[in-house]
Amino acid sequence: MLPNSKDGGRKMEKQIILLNRWNRQKHQYEDYGVPVNWNVKCYCNDLEEIVNCAQCGKELKYGDCYTSLEIHTDMGMGFAVCEDCYEAEWQRRKKEDRK
Repeated sequence: MLPNSKDGGRKMEKQIILLNRWNRQKHQYEDYGVPVNWNVKCYCNDLEEIVNCAQCGKELKYGDCYTSLEIHTDMGMGFAVCEDCYEAEWQRRKKEDRK
């Protein structure tokens, strides 16, 4: 993990934190950047801590988050996402599974 990269992301330049997004069609990870001022987490001891959804940036308590099916650390752990983004990930997954 690089310094200032928040829970497994790779810092790229100064504007974004580089995470991994799973591409279901290609079956491989692609780079996915979030603003450096977002507090994205894949693990947190404090369920009351305010974090950003790794998909849309919405602020919410870590304890109210879901584990992303698409946005992961280098080790494959999912980042926290809001309920709406989690549902959208499931819908994309279901759609892809039907093919």
